[in-house]
Amino acid sequence: MDHSLRGRASMCAIVFAGTVLTAASPVLAQVVGLGTTQVGATNQLSIGIAKVVSDKGGVQMRTQPMAGAAQYGPLVNAGEIEFGVANLVEVHYLRDGKVITEGKPNQDLRAVARLVPWYNGLVVKHDSPIRTLKDLKGQPVPSGFTGNPLGRVLIAGYLANAGLTYDDVKQVPIPAFPRMFDAFKQQQTVTSIATIGAAQFKEWDVALGGVRYLSFDDAPAAVAALNRYIPHSEVVEVKPGPGVSGVPVPTKILVYDYTLFASAKTSEEAVAKVVAALHANPGDLKASSPLWRDFDPARMGKDMGVPFHPGAIRFYQAKGIWPAGK
Repeated sequence: MDHSLRGRASMCAIVFAGTVLTAASPVLAQVVGLGTTQVGATNQLSIGIAKVVSDKGGVQMRTQPMAGAAQYGPLVNAGEIEFGVANLVEVHYLRDGKVITEGKPNQDLRAVARLVPWYNGLVVKHDSPIRTLKDLKGQPVPSGFTGNPLGRVLIAGYLANAGLTYDDVKQVPIPAFPRMFDAFKQQQTVTSIATIGAAQFKEWDVALGGVRYLSFDDAPAAVAALNRYIPHSEVVEVKPGPGVSGVPVPTKILVYDYTLFASAKTSEEAVAKVVAALHANPGDLKASSPLWRDFDPARMGKDMGVPFHPGAIRFYQAKGIWPAGK
């Protein structure tokens, strides 16, 4: 081969190599983890986030399911997992080292985005004689929650709203939310924690003939009793409508925000890419689950009492939605 041919061959090899590297670049995209639960509403939200970010954000996000925020929250705090999903109550408890990780604060957790308002409470069979939270007195109610400590304080708060404590009910020990859902389906308990839009409603509709929420008391004293266990929450009336499971009549439901959070160690670039993908694709998120029904990109930067990651702050400032209102 003469020198000119050899030179052209070398040039072709370089161009080819560059083409291969360019074509392979999506494969080499940054990979980040997302701590989540194994089942339930948190898992549903996380699947939607991971898909949108991976498809539209230039970042490959992979869910890392665990028993609960008590397991993945500290890993996010340490920077071993880049992101996590949890409700605002959990995030505050995680940061303060209470309930979720008793005595072990996680002060490096940073808010990334307010996701959706989280409507929750206790459900019973549609034809149950139990009409109010007070009627749970003496009834079998899930307790324990060794794998999901938040469940314990949620039910304690629900009961407190009605002037009750765990001592007023028959405690049925369960380790975590999946077992709670199953125990209710099998009627080993008369009630379960539920979130409007959660996938469990379909199973309960088949097994139990439908379920309905028990209404909360919105009197100031009753709400104050509830907030001693479930801070940063309020009682609002929810009306029946499409996608509003378990609400056959106007019902007063507990609500607090759900959040995407990160570590202070998570790179600003990764955080900016993630929030940009979520902000630009609300339709894709809403198509992934009815839980996203009330997602509002303009409120992603809402003040939730948790310090925001600087990568998120810069994005929201650029979009003119920092800080977002209520």
